[in-house]
Amino acid sequence: MTEPGGSRDDAQHYVLVVDDDADIRETIETILSNYGLQVKGTRDGSEALAVLRSGRPHPCVILLDLMMPVMDGFELRARMIADPSLADIPVVVVTGAGLLADRRSAELGQGTHMLRKPFDRTTLLSTVTAYCEPGRPGPH
Repeated sequence: MTEPGGSRDDAQHYVLVVDDDADIRETIETILSNYGLQVKGTRDGSEALAVLRSGRPHPCVILLDLMMPVMDGFELRARMIADPSLADIPVVVVTGAGLLADRRSAELGQGTHMLRKPFDRTTLLSTVTAYCEPGRPGPH
C-alpha cells in the first residue's frame, strides 16, 4: 500500500464498497482514495455481483453492508460462496446491525470479518490495510 496521498496503479488492489447509504459509501471511498487505494462503490449486492462478474480483476477486499434493497449483503455472500471464482474474495461486513449479523454469521461464510458502524478512520484504514497491502493475508 502506498502512503497517504499516494497512488496505486495495481488494479488488483482496489476495494469494493457495497452500501446503499450514499453518505457512508462516499465517505469510505474518500478515506480510502486519500490513502492511495483505488475504490469502486456500488449501491447493493446486485451491482456488486455485476462488478465481480465483469471480468475486471477481483478486489483485495469487499466492504459489505448487510441491510440493502434489491440484493442484501446476506444474498450477495450466498452467491459468492456458491461461485468458486468469487468464494475466496475477502469480505469485511460493515454493519450497524451487529446482533443480526452475529445471529446469522454462519450465512456470511467462514473468514468473514466484522467492522461495526460507527467506526473511525483509523479502524477503517487498519482493517483495509490488513487485506490490501502486498504480502498480508488478512486478519485471522
